[in-house]
Amino acid sequence: MERKKRGYKRLVEKKRDYRLFAIACEGSVRERDYFECFEVLSSRISVDLIADIDEDGNVIVSNNSSPDHVLQRAQIYADNTDLIEGDQMWIVVDVDNWPEKQLSILAQECHSKGWNLAISNPCFEVWLCYHMEDDIPDGGEIKDSAYFKHHLSQLTVEGYSPEVYSPLAFKAIEVAKAKDMNPDMRIPPYKVTYVYRLMEQMKKFSSKSELALFAGGA
Repeated sequence: MERKKRGYKRLVEKKRDYRLFAIACEGSVRERDYFECFEVLSSRISVDLIADIDEDGNVIVSNNSSPDHVLQRAQIYADNTDLIEGDQMWIVVDVDNWPEKQLSILAQECHSKGWNLAISNPCFEVWLCYHMEDDIPDGGEIKDSAYFKHHLSQLTVEGYSPEVYSPLAFKAIEVAKAKDMNPDMRIPPYKVTYVYRLMEQMKKFSSKSELALFAGGA
């Protein structure tokens, strides 16, 4: 079901029958392309990908992907958008090379605001790999995002494609959830991703027929 995308000044209808998922990512094109696919998942879901904007409200490209900047971008969105009860704000970031203290502060801020946080260790590609495999081979001494990005590119002949991977998200939920042995941890351990929690929420507001249709090819 195609919807017109809203900006920060969207008007809230007197009554609407869908849940808004507002998602602020670190700014990677890969994350944005992936989550945009879920706009057509269900008639009860709408997805807003929170972008950087200038003073006139125009979308701009920013190379700043720090957790602090992502949080600031989400706050600007929240301040300028009439969110209603039931709408969900999600912050999606990677552990990568960010200091643990910075991520802990981000987690505290999200908790205080009632926002949701989905961290991947070390990177979002961990979540994507679980769409295709139940375990990710150990990279030995190489534990940074470059290893996982390269590994992801090898999983299919054509390389990564959001149109191929997104319909497999609900299979990936079970795989990623099984890896999360200590769900109370603010920061996930190596090769664990909390993105499955966001997908669980989207799944909750989708009918069985819509899930089947989406899984058959969004």
